Amino acid sequence: MYKKSIAKKDDFDWYKLESNILGVREKASGGFAIKPKQLGTVNIFKELVDKIIYYYRFQYLTFDSRGVPDEYLKELKNLNFETFQTNNYVFQEKPKIGDMVVIAIKPYDGKYEKGKIKAILTNIKYHPRGVKVVLDNKNSTVGRIATIIKKAHKL
Repeated sequence: MYKKSIAKKDDFDWYKLESNILGVREKASGGFAIKPKQLGTVNIFKELVDKIIYYYRFQYLTFDSRGVPDEYLKELKNLNFETFQTNNYVFQEKPKIGDMVVIAIKPYDGKYEKGKIKAILTNIKYHPRGVKVVLDNKNSTVGRIATIIKKAHKL
């Protein structure tokens, strides 16, 4: 059973699926960091990471891979994580034209707008501040994706 713990330790929300325990916390620079606490089977690990990816569809996720065996890192790559820095894998969902998103509008001081993507301006695999897009609205608003809205999200 997939559970989110209520208790926080070191600002991490801890998730458990069978014997796998992973922590997620919001990064000051944006996005979220995933830290493994206990690894069970590879298949359950993959399932738990997949659920976390689905839940945290904001900007990007980094995975602290220190001490994680290669077979688990292979599953991260299968889930579209990219090698980023030493001991880090990063995940950032690739937006598509027509996706419903919430974007942060420049200057990035807390102004957000919701809309459909008209054009994608960032053409690299990963951007630490979010992919820059143009919305399909009367002003053709430009900003960086804060989240890609999914049916399960309640915004």
